[in-house]
Amino acid sequence: MAVMIVTLSLTAYLGLFALNAANNESGAAVHVDHRIFDNLVLNNGEVAGDIEMQLVSEAERHGYRGISVICEVPGGLGFKGMSVRIGDMDGMISSERFLFQLRSADGRIVPAVIEVAVCV
Repeated sequence: MAVMIVTLSLTAYLGLFALNAANNESGAAVHVDHRIFDNLVLNNGEVAGDIEMQLVSEAERHGYRGISVICEVPGGLGFKGMSVRIGDMDGMISSERFLFQLRSADGRIVPAVIEVAVCV
């Protein structure tokens, strides 16, 4: 009898936990056009590209106080990552990560992880 009560209590608790987790919002969605990152390339072992002005345009278009971008090549292959920050990053921050294919000067395609954080 006690086992059945404990089982029903835990089931109800987990159901309420799942319902509460589904109703909680995780913050503002990140709206940055991923085509901006088409300008990033691997050059002499490091990620390079001029994306600052495009990030400023995205921040103005969506009303963000700031945008931070970190691009890294995982796996310890010796590539140097890149970090760009525009605006103010003090406040509520939402972020997303995604995989991106970087092209190198010698024609290789190397997967990279890009993290974009926005401050609203």
